[in-house]
Amino acid sequence: MELKRLGRRQSAQDSRTLLFANYLKKALPAPPPTESFIDKVPSWPMMLNDRLGDCVVAAMGHMIQQWTFFASTGSNMVVLPDSAIEKGYEDIGGYVPGLPWTDNGCDMLTALRYWRKHGLAGHKILGFAKVDPTNIAEVQQAIWMFGNLFCGVWLPVYSQNPIEPNKWTVPPTGPVGPQGAPGTWGGHCVPLMGASPYIQKLVTWGQTWKMTSNFRTAYCDELYVVLSNEWISSLGVSPSNFDLATLKADIAQFN
Repeated sequence: MELKRLGRRQSAQDSRTLLFANYLKKALPAPPPTESFIDKVPSWPMMLNDRLGDCVVAAMGHMIQQWTFFASTGSNMVVLPDSAIEKGYEDIGGYVPGLPWTDNGCDMLTALRYWRKHGLAGHKILGFAKVDPTNIAEVQQAIWMFGNLFCGVWLPVYSQNPIEPNKWTVPPTGPVGPQGAPGTWGGHCVPLMGASPYIQKLVTWGQTWKMTSNFRTAYCDELYVVLSNEWISSLGVSPSNFDLATLKADIAQFN
């Protein structure tokens, strides 16, 4: 049986976290009804998430892989080795190889701050901003502009063995009870890389998965757009439609 580890811890609340919606320009065009930046990437490695609770760092690695694939039309896609993923998990989550009791996961905000200041295997981000997980229009807008979203979910036990393979849905009884309540399995972090009003596409455990929009609304409580130079310089959508300069200035005020 394929092992599936989780590893997302609850992030501390921080009122300074910037909001994606505040940097959208009023004349921003509507995103396409369906957008996906996942299907062309040829494969997705596990990035140790079958052995370690490193889902947060694995998600970061998959996002770097996606950005560099589209930045180079596939010719210079960066797939971080397991050693780089493990080093990130050590630095962010305090994991010590060989000491299983230190395999306690990590939280997304700590990971984002580390990523911006130190980078992951040499890949730094410009910054990040919080997206409203209950607003599908904002979710679609953010994926269309920046390629993906850093997504935290509290998975229910029901999602361990979904009725439809590789697709998370809300159980028939709703998000309650021992099978359906948020977090009854645990916390997980995944990158969302495609969206329509009804379905979001994501990467986890070395595979592409889907979640329904009502699953996202019920179980996602942390969602961030992450600003990557590799993405912005390649596609060019973001600078003309997003107030990047103001966001960077705002980030500098408290970092």
